[in-house]
Amino acid sequence: MFFLSRRRRMDALVRAYTRLGRFGGAVLVARGGRRLFAKGYGHADHEHAVPNTPRTAFRIGSQTKTFTAIAILRLQEEGRLRVTDPIGHHLPGYPHGDAITLHHLLTNTSGIPDYVTTDDFTRVMGTPRTRTALIAGFKDRPLLFEPGARMSYSNSGWALLGEVIERSSGLTYGAYVRGHVFGPLAMERSGLSDDPEEGHALGYMTGDGRLARTPRVHTSNLDAAGALHSTVEDLHRWNRGLPHLLRPESFAELVKPHTTADGIGYGYGCAVGGDRVESAGGAIGFVSVSAHHRRDDLFVTVLSNIENAAFAEIEAGLTAVARGESYELPGRRVFVTVDPVVLDRYTGRYTMRYMGRNSTMDVTRDGGRLMVEVQGLVRTELRPMSETRFFARMKGEVELDFLATGEIALNWAGQDVTARPATSREVPGPVGRGVAGAEDAGGEGHGAGGA
Repeated sequence: MFFLSRRRRMDALVRAYTRLGRFGGAVLVARGGRRLFAKGYGHADHEHAVPNTPRTAFRIGSQTKTFTAIAILRLQEEGRLRVTDPIGHHLPGYPHGDAITLHHLLTNTSGIPDYVTTDDFTRVMGTPRTRTALIAGFKDRPLLFEPGARMSYSNSGWALLGEVIERSSGLTYGAYVRGHVFGPLAMERSGLSDDPEEGHALGYMTGDGRLARTPRVHTSNLDAAGALHSTVEDLHRWNRGLPHLLRPESFAELVKPHTTADGIGYGYGCAVGGDRVESAGGAIGFVSVSAHHRRDDLFVTVLSNIENAAFAEIEAGLTAVARGESYELPGRRVFVTVDPVVLDRYTGRYTMRYMGRNSTMDVTRDGGRLMVEVQGLVRTELRPMSETRFFARMKGEVELDFLATGEIALNWAGQDVTARPATSREVPGPVGRGVAGAEDAGGEGHGAGGA
């Protein structure tokens, strides 16, 4: 009876978010090999009323990075490479190829700027590109810091890892992952495909109670950093089978916190904190998270085809239900009207830091509305809940408090981030070769941004 009651509580929690327009997708909760709950909500294709199910395939964004890391570790086990190899060994002639190692790419400590934020990504994202063209767009940009000095989240390094996988294996990235990762783990509905297939979800954005299709990103522009798709059922198979796919020493390297930035430990393509190992991601139209709580072998995955869904809040709520801990059902936010004179106090450019990477955030007034735009994300409204607290739907849900200090305290998809008024030194200038003195000003990832 307790088991049935727990399932009902999980369903009631996710249905509450769905009714409020804050979720559409699929979820799964399991303890070890025992599935506790799995269900789809909303529609994979709203125009044709195709429902989401546990077998629906969603783009998983930066969860792809974990699979890319697994592929590199498999190739190391096969004797084709070592994570300590300089990238110049595999990519002759790449700038700083003797100083940057595969380990640096796997931990976002290479100093290579993120192509998603330094290139005119939104302009080209729907157009197919070769990996050669993708790499050419960032290879001659200056490093942000000396390799290994610290962490700054960068999709560029993962595109380079995709090229290393292909050159080391003789297979395309998609073929290697399919044959050496998905196949052995029986992940039959996971893979790399640009054209939506039957059973694949389409991406949406919600606003003012309405859903709209999002622009489509060609998978060649996400590559080994964020191009894969999967299902909640397949991700559970991955969680159960991974310790048997990799040797113990390789598995330990995957989930070891090799570096830390802004209080977040980072392994190879995954965040590690205490007993929790998390793989999360966002691609335009999609957000996702898979979390393994090792202490009680609890696995929770949430995949959504609504870009600004409350995916992190749902994962936290499902985890609490599974553990018999307290949780709250979501409520409907109440918005108020704020005098434009007050709104004007908040306008300007801000900078924030997440996973070692700096991002810019522009706050402007449009008539009686306050608007926000983070580089790489769609400009959207900041809706006031009081004169100082606002709400926005970007990559997940964001609550912002404008502080008397001039700073902004953000809770972005469950992560606490502080934004500060930008100075002229923080506005990026011309790009050249060598090591740059200023960082790139983009933002993407689980919290502040995308893939």
